[in-house]
Amino acid sequence: MKKAKIIVGICLVIQAAAFFLLFLIYMNKKRSLANAFAAVAAIGGTAGTLLLVQAKKEAKSNAQNFDEEAGEDDFDDSFNEDDIFCAFENGEAEPAAE
Repeated sequence: MKKAKIIVGICLVIQAAAFFLLFLIYMNKKRSLANAFAAVAAIGGTAGTLLLVQAKKEAKSNAQNFDEEAGEDDFDDSFNEDDIFCAFENGEAEPAAE
């Protein structure tokens, strides 16, 4: 659903730009659909912009949630002294297992 909002938002903004261009072309002609093109451009541009803003907010909140879950301080807490294996004990080298 995340990618769908972005794609639909971009498509609506591009469609709004095309309808606005058609409005500019037909603006001076009598009995034309210029007002309809302007209305569709305004509605589509607004809807596309809102979808893009919502997708950006969701991506930002998901990134913040991800950062909070993967806290950097958890790395030190995930190890203890039993996890460290050392070949030396009491300052003397132990023979290798054969």
